[in-house]
Amino acid sequence: MVIVLIALLILMIGGIALIRSADTSMLTAGNLAFKRDMVNQGERGIAKVVDALTNATGALSSETTRQANVPASNYSATALASDVRGVPLVLIDSTAFTAAGMSAPDLVDTTSGVTIRFVIDRQCTATGAFDAATCMTSPTASDKAGTSWIKRAGGENRPIYRISVRVVGPRRTEAYLQKTVAF
Repeated sequence: MVIVLIALLILMIGGIALIRSADTSMLTAGNLAFKRDMVNQGERGIAKVVDALTNATGALSSETTRQANVPASNYSATALASDVRGVPLVLIDSTAFTAAGMSAPDLVDTTSGVTIRFVIDRQCTATGAFDAATCMTSPTASDKAGTSWIKRAGGENRPIYRISVRVVGPRRTEAYLQKTVAF
């Protein structure tokens, strides 16, 4: 009788451990799915910004327009100050965002509770016309540097633009995404 009670106690402890393990696995899987959704939502913000830069009717489609700051489009013609991870400080801090005059509306998905904020900064030290001496530039056909080699017709340098996106989801979770482009 004592041996049967001990065996039942061991089975009960094993059953509880199995249930806790399953709960933890489900929680982890849910968190991974939630994180992936935040990244997918952030890709929407990046697509909107790329469209503004490349679409002929986009607010920032003209190279002349991109020579000066355009706060109404969350655009800076010079590189923005960043934290150690390379995320612009104006994107992290809403007060700094407002102080910089950034005023493009956030993308809000009320169904999923997600808010997407973006900033674009040209990687230059000065406003005005593009100058390879003051701007980070895209590689040319003569710049063969491993996987970053991009062959351009005519070998012309282009300024690099950094697109940074902050996604705020339910329970104040945040995800940051960045993409660099050259036009």
